[in-house]
Amino acid sequence: MNRLKKRTCQFLVLVTTAGFLTGCGGGTPKLEDALKKTAAYEQKTVTSPASDTLGGEWTVIALARSGETVDENYFEKYRANLEKRVKDQEGVLSDNRYTEYSRAVMALKSIGKDPTDIGGYDIEKPLEDFDAVVSQGLNGAIYALIALNADDPDANKDGELEQKYLDYILEREKADGGFSLDDNAKDGDVDLTAMTLQSLEPYQDEEDVKEVIDKGVDFLADIQDDDGGYTAFGAKSSESISQTVIALSAVGVDCNEDERFQKDGKGLYDTLMTFYQKDGSFKHTLDGESNPMATDQGFCALVAYQRYQDKENSFFDMTDHR
Repeated sequence: MNRLKKRTCQFLVLVTTAGFLTGCGGGTPKLEDALKKTAAYEQKTVTSPASDTLGGEWTVIALARSGETVDENYFEKYRANLEKRVKDQEGVLSDNRYTEYSRAVMALKSIGKDPTDIGGYDIEKPLEDFDAVVSQGLNGAIYALIALNADDPDANKDGELEQKYLDYILEREKADGGFSLDDNAKDGDVDLTAMTLQSLEPYQDEEDVKEVIDKGVDFLADIQDDDGGYTAFGAKSSESISQTVIALSAVGVDCNEDERFQKDGKGLYDTLMTFYQKDGSFKHTLDGESNPMATDQGFCALVAYQRYQDKENSFFDMTDHR
């Protein structure tokens, strides 16, 4: 092979390879490319988003926060589906799972809709029932606080109700710096710790809260497995990684570059992408198939990390809603 042909071949190899690399993880899909593909996958597979955990609010929130092109009718379909459910159930989304209200409030705020008037019902008002919300446990308080703060954290975070939820959350810190859904558990777990940090983001300038956040970040680093993933309740899943990526992005920690989260030459984003499928979906486990919940949470993580890299409002700071 002559020198010109050899150089041409080397150049083509470099150009081709560069399209698939990012950060410190060779072979990892580029963040912006993966995000775009997952956004397309979600719109293709969730054509009429409902008021539900799967095929509903998390898909809407991630798409709204992604900045990707979305047919505006898509979000109107969700609002209409939610309104129908609210009317059919006379304003009651659930008698005991108040995260149903929190999730719907977050979705509405992400698309710039008023949650206090959906078919004549105020679906944010149930979050004022503190005792009912926390009867669901720590996750009830976490998502109520996120939902109440979402549209304007600076204006809302010091409200009496918001402070009540904040105090409830902070009081449940474990000795190891983590948090758990089980009040009686001695140790924290990865998912609830990550979710807690997400809710504490607006309070980072408060010294006592910042200390809790820092300990929570250290906890998430300390319990990371040697392969870069997480084991929660005896199983390794992509969702635990996704929640951690969202949390770290919220509190200003680069999940892929911070040395605390690098294992075997890979950052946390690189590890998350080992669960990524060519069609843009995510697997729940490495030996599994595409999973709707894993895809929703993986998509949220991609959006959160992209917003962190672009120095935009965080995933749950929706003052810049669509």
